[in-house]
Amino acid sequence: MMQAYGLKTHIWNNNLRSIILLVLFPVLLLGLAYAAILIYFGLTSDMSPGEGLLYAADYLPRAAPVALGASGAWFAVAFLGHQAMIDMSTKAQSVTPSQEPRAYKLLENLCISRGINMPKLKVINTDVMNAYASGIRDSNYTVTLTTGLMQNLDDEELEAVIAHELSHIANRDVRLLIVAVIFVGIFSFFGEGIVRTLFRTNLSRSTDQHRRSGGGQAGALIFFGIVIIAISYLLAMLVRFSLSRRREFMADAGAVELTKNPDAMIRALQKISGRAELTHVPAEVREMAFENPKTGFAGVFATHPPIEKRIEALMKFGGGRLGTQSRPVNRIKSRHAMETRPTPKVNRPNSRGPWNRS
Repeated sequence: MMQAYGLKTHIWNNNLRSIILLVLFPVLLLGLAYAAILIYFGLTSDMSPGEGLLYAADYLPRAAPVALGASGAWFAVAFLGHQAMIDMSTKAQSVTPSQEPRAYKLLENLCISRGINMPKLKVINTDVMNAYASGIRDSNYTVTLTTGLMQNLDDEELEAVIAHELSHIANRDVRLLIVAVIFVGIFSFFGEGIVRTLFRTNLSRSTDQHRRSGGGQAGALIFFGIVIIAISYLLAMLVRFSLSRRREFMADAGAVELTKNPDAMIRALQKISGRAELTHVPAEVREMAFENPKTGFAGVFATHPPIEKRIEALMKFGGGRLGTQSRPVNRIKSRHAMETRPTPKVNRPNSRGPWNRS
């Protein structure tokens, strides 16, 4: 009961965080617009800091519809087209049951066992061993596996990884992380655009003009604007990085609940360790992956807990063991093997039988 309660609470918290993100988004965006107005006034006027702050506040209601409308359009495009963007960046390809019968059958069996809608299956052609789930709603949830993962894991281990990704979908982790990525992406684009455009085109020229005209106090408005942009961006980044670590432990627990096989998850983690880095893939996608070996500065911005910690949790709370052996033969054969195998001869009883005697 405690495990079920923990998973249900995690799902409820993720739904709540998604709502908080959507509410916090326009607030921070208005702060970004306010900062842009301050920087603009600092570059084009000789206002004192007090006058500039008040005038920017009066001007904000006129700028707010433009800022919210532009970001809303961005959010809508990213929300509707995020899967195509992810597939384009990772070169993931959709596969049919005939192309990948083993992975497809494992995914199908797990979904049937829990009565959940089956997500789409996609594959990335690379020797790297990794996987990720993506999507926001039932119609576009997707589980993506690398060919390196499928080639190096036995059925039990691959089943554990797929169950881990299904748990992300069931726990609403995928939707929350994609909303957060879109959220931070908008701040990154507009924040960097404001700073680069204004500083490259006008800062040096405007600063010289202000110095000659005695308007040096306007530089304080530029400073305040930059500080507001930095704070908004930092808050958005902290929200983004705070979402990942706990969700991996919960997905591991969900996988064990689905498969009843913590040993297979431990073996999969051990095999994947050191072979999971998806190069040439955006950082936002790597955050969704089964394993992201990049730890950031001193581990502060690590998006995943260390594999050693995940194995330790599986042993402590899931009853997992070290040193178990992989299955040398796949339990689920390829369709080609099944089709070419000769059909065994079966001795059928007389059609009359003991119940049909006249």
